[in-house]
Parts: sequence; C-alpha cells; structure tokens
Amino acid sequence: MSLSIESLKEFLEFDLGVDVAKVSESSPLFSSGLIDSFALVSMMTFIETEGRFRISPADVTLENLDSIERILSFVERNREAA
Repeated sequence: MSLSIESLKEFLEFDLGVDVAKVSESSPLFSSGLIDSFALVSMMTFIETEGRFRISPADVTLENLDSIERILSFVERNREAA
C-alpha cells in the first residue's frame, strides 16, 4: 500500500476510530484534539511503514504531521531527499 489521502483516512478511521466524514485534507488532527499523543505515535509508525522511511524526532512537529496534506507533503519531501 502506498501512502495516500485514502490510506491515511482509512488508518484514521479503522485504527484510531476517527470519524473521517468530518476530516478534510487540511483538518488539524493533533492540534484540534482529533488524535492524542498515543494515537500520534501509532500514526507515525503507520507513516514510517507506508512511507518507507524513519521519522526523526526533530521532524515530529505540527508543521509536518497535523493534517493529511501536511503529512503527504512531509512524506514527499523525505522521498525526494532519499
């Protein structure tokens, strides 16, 4: 599976129990309280597995991980750097 809007929404819904009907690509996930720090760790593991790269502790920021569009941009930047 490749990391995409659909795969992220599916993960949020089935693994984290988020009502994705209310989540757009730009919806804040962590800063809005949709997911908590425990869910963030699970989401990071999913991103690392699907994106095939390791997330550096310095990269765990709202700028990189607080919405689906930010996550996909972050993943794309890491693919380009590899």
